[in-house]
Amino acid sequence: MGYLKADVRAELLLNAAIKVMQSEGYAAVTARKVAQESGAAVGHINRHFASLSELKCQAFLAIVHEKSAEHKAASEALSGTEAVLALLGGCNKKTRDIEIWREVSVLAHQDRALHEIFKYALNLWHGMLNDVIKKNQLRCHDTAPATTWRLIALVLGQDLLAMHRVIDSDESVLRSNLLHLIRLELQPDTSAT
Repeated sequence: MGYLKADVRAELLLNAAIKVMQSEGYAAVTARKVAQESGAAVGHINRHFASLSELKCQAFLAIVHEKSAEHKAASEALSGTEAVLALLGGCNKKTRDIEIWREVSVLAHQDRALHEIFKYALNLWHGMLNDVIKKNQLRCHDTAPATTWRLIALVLGQDLLAMHRVIDSDESVLRSNLLHLIRLELQPDTSAT
């Protein structure tokens, strides 16, 4: 590969890491695979990033931002509980993103930087969901932030149970479970009209 400016090469390496991560998973991102995907030498990784770990963290963060924007756009096109459901993932288990999320949730306990990014991602999700609840004037039994964490916990817990085949992993069953809890937790605020 010819001469590239530092920021261009760093972006090329980051995009290569994202591509490998999305196709094979977080742990599958190796220096050799990133170099092969980007067409750059392995040594360029340490020239542009403190470590392979930093590159992987940045790639995961980029995926988080991309998926957050997609979910936010989907929720803005809807209203009420459907908007909340869109931000909770809509129970779509067909994407590789779910597998990356699961993998990072486990690996985050072993890597402090990844742990901080994972917490950031959870808080980003919480903030967006909290905003949708307020925007749609959905009434909570206690506070919107507490309700938001319970809904996120249900999604994560239900995903874990479905992954281990403890509960039915059929999307319609998962969606029904989630809608049931959303209806228990959230109600349209009729006092606002």
